[in-house]
Amino acid sequence: MRKHLYILLLCTSVLYCGICQTPTETFTQINRFFDSINRIQKARTIDAVFNEMVKQKQFNGILLVALDTHKIYCNFHGYADYKTRQKLNLGSQYELASVSKQFTAVAVLQLYEQGKLQLTDSVCKYFPSFPYKDVTIHQLLCHRSGLPDYLEFAENYHKDKSKSFDNDSLMRMMQAHVPKILFPANEKFEYSNTGYAVLACLVEKISGQSFEDYLTRHIWQPAGMNHTFLYGRGQFDDQGYTIGHRAGYKTYVRDFMSWVVGDKAVFSTADDMFLWNKYLYEGKILNDTTLELAYKPKNHDMAPDHNYGYGWRLAEDLHGNSIIYHGGLWNGNNNLFSRRLYDKACVIILSNEFNRSFGGRGDQILNILYSL
Repeated sequence: MRKHLYILLLCTSVLYCGICQTPTETFTQINRFFDSINRIQKARTIDAVFNEMVKQKQFNGILLVALDTHKIYCNFHGYADYKTRQKLNLGSQYELASVSKQFTAVAVLQLYEQGKLQLTDSVCKYFPSFPYKDVTIHQLLCHRSGLPDYLEFAENYHKDKSKSFDNDSLMRMMQAHVPKILFPANEKFEYSNTGYAVLACLVEKISGQSFEDYLTRHIWQPAGMNHTFLYGRGQFDDQGYTIGHRAGYKTYVRDFMSWVVGDKAVFSTADDMFLWNKYLYEGKILNDTTLELAYKPKNHDMAPDHNYGYGWRLAEDLHGNSIIYHGGLWNGNNNLFSRRLYDKACVIILSNEFNRSFGGRGDQILNILYSL
């Protein structure tokens, strides 16, 4: 069908404008028109996937799909707050959970480009009292530090849950109690929220700015991401802020660990994440060499197509094309930010309900963009 449509368009265009245009101009015009028709068909197919998620799995959230840095599909469904029945909208702000880690990694890599740190530096160079002497910035970025996860040990030491608990509290806790390390630094990969919380502290220490200020001034504002902020520090939009929900639509009650940043706690919108995707391609946030470094597998004991770089997970689609992505799950928020570099395809799924309705959907949508 695609071949027949192309021939029909070619013949029509040649008959209509062949006299006043060169063959190259005619072909270019035809090709652009065919691409626009093709994108419409892709959007229709993606819409069917979205409606299936809503119908079969009670999806609550937003789906945005881009190709060649152009938005081709966006749709949302559900409630920002089930209790008040406040509905979602295009500007709804979701907690990104671990999708936040890429901003932390970019902040560190910016300081690296400026010569303010080396990736081989130990944490102790900047925090002499840090009890894990062999841990380096590189190991924190690619989850090879062996640091225990504070989500597992913080509750053992922070007894008064009414008191605030943030990154400084976490650093003091580790120095005072020295939770047992999981394995010697660089021995293997082990996903670590603690590592990215420590990286946020390093950004503050080295830049002389609060983590919030650094991200806002050097990442979000330059990218035009005016509705992105850190939990508890930025301004919520009363019409857009979403409440996280457990399965069964029950409100997720935040605990004291929600104040730790670097590993999570960024709120954003689908449109802001779309702008972030575009900005990454412009070579302004990081130079191409540093971005390639971030996208390179860092774990020799893992398969290249199932690996981790600096702030991003690394995979391949069904055709062997590189996928740069990250998921997120925290406080009832369930998200996916997936990018395919060769055609600049991007899938953004933000949901404020813990569910498995979009398991594998990112791959399915990327395949639609590839095959149609």
